[in-house]
Amino acid sequence: MRDWAAGESAAAEQARIRSLEDVERDHIIAVLEQRGWRVSGPKGAASLLGLKPTTLEARMKKLGIQRPAPQAPNML
Repeated sequence: MRDWAAGESAAAEQARIRSLEDVERDHIIAVLEQRGWRVSGPKGAASLLGLKPTTLEARMKKLGIQRPAPQAPNML
């Protein structure tokens, strides 16, 4: 059944494969960053992902996604 990857070790294959949860987390974060961490509204991440804002918020909680704290301006 593994004809396509006959030369690949099981450890290498495992390292290459990411869980669906990891892929979902990365995609949601990428969309949130693109949308300025706006969840709802016509320009929000939920709209782009085709989700209700409450559904996106629930997935964010499940996946441990939190908006990063704002960084203080550098006063050099």
